[in-house]
Amino acid sequence: MEIPSSLINIAEKVGNDITLVQGPGGNISYKNKETMIIKASGKKMSDARKRNIFVETDHKKIISAIENNEADPIKNSWKEDSLMRPSIETTMHALMPHPYVLHVHCVNTLSWIVQKNYQNNLNIYLEDYNWISIPYRKPGLSLTNELKEPIKKSKANVILLSNHGIIAGSDSAKNVFDIIKSISKKLFTGEREKKKVYLKKLEKYLSCNKYKLPKYEYLHQIAYSFDHSKIATQGTIFPDQVVFLPNGIKNINTFEELIELVNNRGDNIPVVIINNIGVLVPNNSTEVSEDILLGLFMTILRIPTNTSINYLTESDISDLINWDMEKHRQMLNK
Repeated sequence: MEIPSSLINIAEKVGNDITLVQGPGGNISYKNKETMIIKASGKKMSDARKRNIFVETDHKKIISAIENNEADPIKNSWKEDSLMRPSIETTMHALMPHPYVLHVHCVNTLSWIVQKNYQNNLNIYLEDYNWISIPYRKPGLSLTNELKEPIKKSKANVILLSNHGIIAGSDSAKNVFDIIKSISKKLFTGEREKKKVYLKKLEKYLSCNKYKLPKYEYLHQIAYSFDHSKIATQGTIFPDQVVFLPNGIKNINTFEELIELVNNRGDNIPVVIINNIGVLVPNNSTEVSEDILLGLFMTILRIPTNTSINYLTESDISDLINWDMEKHRQMLNK
C-alpha cells in the first residue's frame, strides 16, 4: 500500500510543532478496509520526509483481534523483519472508524486535561465539536478497551485522553490536522508572563560539574513561579514524563542543597528547579528528554494557579516503567 503524500506532509508538519508533539510522541495513521499505515514506535514525525517512519499493518486482522479480546491484537499483523514495530497506539488508531487519525500531546490541551474535573469547563470551548473524554488509562490496549463502547455510542471524532493527549479522526490528513490545530487554539487561554532570566546566576551551580544549562531557555521560566514549580515537582502528569524523565524533578534553594542532592543520588540525579534563578538538567540528558521537559513546562505554565491537578498514581507509573513497549521507545531515543 502506497503511503499518501498528504500523510507524510502532515506528519512532518505536526512533528515540527513542539506545542503538538515532543520527541517521538504522538502518532498518525491512514487506513482502508484491509490495511492501516501507522507511525512506527519510537520514530519522530518530524522525520517523515527524511526517512520511512511508517509501518504497514493488517487493519482487518487487528480489528478482529480487538473484538475477540485477544491479549496482543497487533501480533502477526505486520512484517516483523522490517526492524520497526507499529506505534504503541496502533489498536486505538485501528478502532477509530476514520481514514485518517492523528494523536498528539498538545500542550494547550494537556493544560486542561491534567486538571481534576476538567470536562464541564471545556463545554464552552468545544461546543462546535463532536467530542468525548476518557479517564486516564495506560497507553495501548488498556486505553483501546476503555474506548470501545464510547466510540460506538458517541460516533465522536475528537477524544480527549485525560493526562495523555488528544486524538482526532477525519476523511483527510489536512482536515484532521486542522481539527487539532483549531482545538489547540481554542484551548490556549494564556500562560505566565515571561520573566527576564539572568544566566550568570547559574554559574555557581554549574561548578558541581554534574549539570548543564538546558537547550531551551524557556525552561527557566518555571523557576519564577512557586505555584507552577510545585506542580512540576509534586507528581507525574503524563506518561512520557515517566519514560523520558525517570529521575524526576526537584526544587532547591541553595548550592549546598544541590551538592547534597548529587551526593545522595549518584548518577540518578533529577532535573533541578532553583527558585527565582533557573533550571539545570543532568549532563547525560538527551535531546528527547529535553524536548519532553519543554512540553511538560509549557503545559504547566499554562495552568491557572490554585488548580487541582490529577497526577498519575504509583500504579500507573509502575505499569509504564516495567512495560516492554516503552523500553523499546527508550532504546530508540537514547
